[in-house]
Amino acid sequence: MDVYIITGTTRGLGAALAAGYIREGAAVIGMARQDDGSLGALAASYGGSFEFVHADLERSELHPGIMADAMQRVPFNEARRLTLIHNAGILEPIGPLELADEQGLALHMAVNLTAPLVLSSAFIRLTESYRASVDRAIVSISSGAGRKPYAGWSAYCAAKAGLDMLTRCIAAEQGEGPGAVRCLSIAPGVIDTRMQEQIRATEDGVFPDKGRFIELKESGKLQSPEDTARKLIGFIRSDGWRQGAVLDLRDIQAES
Repeated sequence: MDVYIITGTTRGLGAALAAGYIREGAAVIGMARQDDGSLGALAASYGGSFEFVHADLERSELHPGIMADAMQRVPFNEARRLTLIHNAGILEPIGPLELADEQGLALHMAVNLTAPLVLSSAFIRLTESYRASVDRAIVSISSGAGRKPYAGWSAYCAAKAGLDMLTRCIAAEQGEGPGAVRCLSIAPGVIDTRMQEQIRATEDGVFPDKGRFIELKESGKLQSPEDTARKLIGFIRSDGWRQGAVLDLRDIQAES
């Protein structure tokens, strides 16, 4: 059985990833603030399973306990592959760095970078005894903003760049040997989610690239969460990525 622990399954890409894996008969453990019951109902229809772990990723002190809770729900006696997917993320604060307040910046980093750091640490530690029987992986949903600077997105760009480097560092620590935790950071492209709505609603002048994202929406160039999830699931399952790879899904599609 393949088991996936996914953060941010309430809506958007996280919900689409969870649904896609459930349809394949996988066991999914979702970490989020809310659960409307739809993923559990889907699992009942497709023969997979869905477990919900309440997770407020803004509260860094709760991160280790959240992963411990998730681990109690993993069917290790049946699992052959266990993958942690860091999907949860927030965009605020948007605007020049000097206008951001300390609390907003701290909350941003707690969700977008501290959570992946602490959850990855706990994941590796708590699964170490299963390294001989379970293939383990950590996949981070990154962004092109981690590789290209955007005025008004100082926190978001910095956090996503940190997520990419976290992937490389864990890979360097784990190496290539048997039982190593495989790591991948992948930018999925621009997806039609609530985050895009936030961008388009940003006050004029606060985010200089706002017009580009409005044009993407109006021209129908935004990807759906479901289509993006399908492509990500296929690529992740293919194992066609090297240890510690930092990739962009759009580049992969262009090459194939």
